[in-house]
Amino acid sequence: MENCEALTLIPYFSGLKEEIICSILEYSHNKKLLRGERLFMSDDACTGLYVIKEGLIEISQVGEDGKKIVLHHAGKGAFLGDTILFNEGKYEANAYALRDTELLSIEKKGFENLIYSYPEIGIRMLVDFGIRIKRLKAFAAEIALKDVRERIVKLLLELVRDGASDARPIVLTNIPTQDEMAFRIGTVREVLCRELHKLEKTNLVKVKRGEVIIYDIEKLSALLPEGGKQNLFPILLPEEHSIRCP
Repeated sequence: MENCEALTLIPYFSGLKEEIICSILEYSHNKKLLRGERLFMSDDACTGLYVIKEGLIEISQVGEDGKKIVLHHAGKGAFLGDTILFNEGKYEANAYALRDTELLSIEKKGFENLIYSYPEIGIRMLVDFGIRIKRLKAFAAEIALKDVRERIVKLLLELVRDGASDARPIVLTNIPTQDEMAFRIGTVREVLCRELHKLEKTNLVKVKRGEVIIYDIEKLSALLPEGGKQNLFPILLPEEHSIRCP
């Protein structure tokens, strides 16, 4: 993927004048990571922002008990490091390549200067941050008002929503890990596994390593209260999952 194309995948940069894109590229260089290689660690000084051109990056933190907590998987088109601009400049999580990965690295100081030179970038960032805050507020409401089973069902429907066909059953492959799914619905892995096992007993779903089979999406959707189907889980899911309909 060309560097210009990689930048246009980011909402901040899509549709910007060529002059601005060229200015960003002046502060950019290509970076490659091998599978398992570290991109940055929590509390490292932030010197660069990263656009993922190809590959997959795992973003995680370490809990008080020393266990790794997977926050999300960032794939092609993701922008890493933008939320720590203009502050003390330290990364807030760990980032490792889950596969060989190509990135466009943008110098942090140079990018900050560009925001002053081209306020349009900053305005677009504020709009995007506002959308993220809205999603987080909706997520907090889900945790406070909905039980775990309903949150799991919503998450499964969200995974299906953008690619389902009329074929049945639906097989979700390359899904988030159970740790990641648990984090995204505000629970722990043990509770997630227990509730998924209960859903399996209804014969609506089957959970296997690396995939979930949904036998009857209509009945699964019916487990949500009225209105729940229109307000699916307000979270960002990795683009790496796919749907296979046998």
